[in-house]
Amino acid sequence: MIIYKTEISDQDWENLVDLYDETDMCIGLGRKRETEKIRSAFQNSYRFVIAWNDERIIGAARLISDGECYGWVHDVTVLEAYRKQGVGQAIMEKLLEGNEALLIGLTSSFEAVDFYTKLGFNKHKTAMAKYPGRSDYLYY
Repeated sequence: MIIYKTEISDQDWENLVDLYDETDMCIGLGRKRETEKIRSAFQNSYRFVIAWNDERIIGAARLISDGECYGWVHDVTVLEAYRKQGVGQAIMEKLLEGNEALLIGLTSSFEAVDFYTKLGFNKHKTAMAKYPGRSDYLYY
């Protein structure tokens, strides 16, 4: 049975790093085993949601927000074996619950555009980004 939590215990941070390692998300911090950076990112977020199946983290996402005007969704991922089963949708719904009045932004992977469109997100005409290095997601 899949459960969704908005907290994480000290002994479970490595489990979260395993998720980001396996899915190569969180700007590569999982692959680099940067547990403290991932912990800090999550702890400094406005909200986060983690999906569990038994003792394994199978999905996660976090929201950075001022709580009044804007929110930005980051690090959304679900293990391949659990995709297309409603886990990502449930994570997003729980993450955004109570924040319907905020302007919510996100950057999608190429594969997830349809997923976010089904959740009501639209492409932004003027969104821009500055990455710390080169990215396939930027026009040069």
